[in-house]
Amino acid sequence: MKKFLLVLSFFLIVSVLAQSLEDLEKSWLELLQRVVREPDSDELVELGRKLSAKRRLAQLETLKDSVLEENLDKFVANLSEMSETRDDLLDECFVLFPKLKADVASFERGDNSKLNSVCALWKLGYKPVVPQGFAAWLVQTFLSDPFLIDWNLVFFLKNSSNKDVIAKQIRQECEKLKDKEKDYPALYRLMILAKQLDGADSQLESELSRYIELMTSLERYSSERLSNEEFEKFSRALNNLNLKKDNLKAILSHLAERSGIQDSSTKGLENRKNLQKLMTRWRFRIDLMILVPSAFFLTFFFLPRRWKISFFAFFKAYKIAIKLSQKELSKDPTDIRLRTLLAMFYERIGENEKAFQEYKIVRDLSRMVKKDRILPRA
Repeated sequence: MKKFLLVLSFFLIVSVLAQSLEDLEKSWLELLQRVVREPDSDELVELGRKLSAKRRLAQLETLKDSVLEENLDKFVANLSEMSETRDDLLDECFVLFPKLKADVASFERGDNSKLNSVCALWKLGYKPVVPQGFAAWLVQTFLSDPFLIDWNLVFFLKNSSNKDVIAKQIRQECEKLKDKEKDYPALYRLMILAKQLDGADSQLESELSRYIELMTSLERYSSERLSNEEFEKFSRALNNLNLKKDNLKAILSHLAERSGIQDSSTKGLENRKNLQKLMTRWRFRIDLMILVPSAFFLTFFFLPRRWKISFFAFFKAYKIAIKLSQKELSKDPTDIRLRTLLAMFYERIGENEKAFQEYKIVRDLSRMVKKDRILPRA
């Protein structure tokens, strides 16, 4: 009993004193001396494992404070932001934060609510076994939360032991939704994710890419007039598209009418309904254009720019969010998190080439942050 109390008191001293790397090293040396005197003490061995884990994890500058404080929430947040990777520290992570080991077990049993806790553990060597049903959950959740797929989740899935299966299931889920025209931009991002996992092309991805290219091209004419030649070119492209395209047809019909081009397709009842829906949507956008600037002027002088970015992203004013992000990046071009958000904003407005360019910059920045730490390729 006396020995146990001595060990317990020593453990408390270590927890209190080890608030810096110097204190941690001092505590480690003291522990080694005690182990020499009491080599058969199971309590000291267990304490040694924890102190050893703490020493190794604290060498990572991004994680140092949360490790010394043994603050799990802060550790998870810092790990998500960390650009270094170390594939030999997962056991140490589980020793210091046993709840993370429990979260991993829960996630692999199908508890997707634990994704946020475990998503960045790939940086420490975690090779997840993604559970059955995850792909369906991912697709449905991403349709309502476009910020779900970030660089951490991409690398998390790329490091999974069953990534090929997940890629196939993502495609299967997207195939079920190929008649949901309003979701095509999100479905395209999901199909790109599947390609990142197994490198395979698919017909649906190709068709979605053509759809988004057409949508972006038509939107560029929202304030311009179409020529007859341009109208014919868009009409042929729409006819060759093997996806639902009611929205694109309605947009083209509206542009043709405004440009004085006779479009026989507008005589049909179905297309008139589509045009009516489109005009209703445009009236909503006009209302939104009135509300958003009003809110902008109320918040412009009071909120930090990063809050403004989140504000406009929430209201789907992605072009404003892009401009604010670019201004913020002019002050710190190496901000990986903000560049990831900028890539997502570009995706939401159909500027996929710019989005991919930003993701490439994120990857390259992550590799250059530490010369002796290299992220796996996306």
